[in-house]
Amino acid sequence: MKIKKADEMEKFEIKQAAQNGFLFYTVALLIWSSYDFIKTGERGWEATILLVGICVYFWTLVYYKRKVHS
Repeated sequence: MKIKKADEMEKFEIKQAAQNGFLFYTVALLIWSSYDFIKTGERGWEATILLVGICVYFWTLVYYKRKVHS
């Protein structure tokens, strides 16, 4: 079985799918954590998962931008 390299259209589609997935999970966790905070007055695990996911996203973004520009 031979694996072919992705062309520009496939790269674009993968990027869009990843962005849409990240946006969905971010909004879903934000709504869930906000609801939970209003209901119980405490932050749950969903808020921690949301913050860790956002940190991973931004640190990865910074890493690759520095890698490309240096």
